[in-house]
Amino acid sequence: MATIEKRTTQTGTTYRVKIRLKGRQEETATFERLTDAKRWATQTEAAIREGRYFHSTAGKGKTLADAIDRYSRDILPDLKDQKPRQVHLKWWRSKIGATSISDITPALLTECRDTLKATPYMNGKTEKARTDATVNRYLASLSPVMKAASDDWGWITDNPCRKVRRGKESQGRTRFLDDDERKRLLKACDQAADTPELKTIVLLAITTGGRRGEISGLRWRDVDLKRKRIIFGDTKNGETRAAPLVGPALEAMHEWAKVRPLDSSAHVFQGRTDKTQDKPLDFQRAWMTALKRAELTDFRFHDLRHTAASYLAMNGAGLREIADILGHKTLAMVQRYSHLTEDHKSAVVERMTNAIFDEA
Repeated sequence: MATIEKRTTQTGTTYRVKIRLKGRQEETATFERLTDAKRWATQTEAAIREGRYFHSTAGKGKTLADAIDRYSRDILPDLKDQKPRQVHLKWWRSKIGATSISDITPALLTECRDTLKATPYMNGKTEKARTDATVNRYLASLSPVMKAASDDWGWITDNPCRKVRRGKESQGRTRFLDDDERKRLLKACDQAADTPELKTIVLLAITTGGRRGEISGLRWRDVDLKRKRIIFGDTKNGETRAAPLVGPALEAMHEWAKVRPLDSSAHVFQGRTDKTQDKPLDFQRAWMTALKRAELTDFRFHDLRHTAASYLAMNGAGLREIADILGHKTLAMVQRYSHLTEDHKSAVVERMTNAIFDEA
């Protein structure tokens, strides 16, 4: 039999449901809305009577904070993108960390999602609103915590994040260099006397689509000039991939290799000072100066990766080829370049049509 108890405190009103059935352990849950409490009571009592309800004593007394702490200790350190996840999980912990993990429902998470979206944050001295994409990342960081609590630890029966609707995200940036902009940027890199390797870095980004961290993390053992390729080992998705060295990028790497150290573990682009010699070069100032000299606006280093993908698309590469070169596991991330392949598709169809009707 289910009973619902209304509780009013300084922080608001909640409804605590208790289900007592003969021969069964008492089940409890707390909700902020009466309708949610009634729905849970009806569904849970029916599931218990039909033998479909799973109850685990392992999750008894556990809170969301307990789950986040365990996940942060045992799983998070092995992930590549742990820093942004730490920020997201810190927010969830402060927001509803004291809530029993069995009481974390899709409705509660949806309410938190809406609160997060409606709460601006400070970017320097400017107040900015969070986008749907940002809010989705917060949910994406919490979801594996709840999945671990369900699948690995047996604290809850299911991952409630799966039932929370995500906001619609934009297709993503496709800013890339046109021919004139590319020439101006490379000319500006030639003027970077204090950072002569900047042009090589930019050429690698344009021709391989390597991310900033992947290029910065290159070591000489990852460079094979004879086979004309480099190996990106420290990638975002954790998988190693090879990228061909061709054209100006290959020539630039041959020149840069003339001053390479004997230690193959040394960074290709290493820091200048004694303290940073075993760390990658920080070229941010030189990069920003080059952008200013080239008179480029609304352009970031990551847009060199978009430039590589766009050039590939415009020169006949298919979406699967672009995804393989850039290291994407699925085609979803390269769909933004599909419009650039239209000319190539038209040429293919035209060749097919001409062949068919010529035969006729």
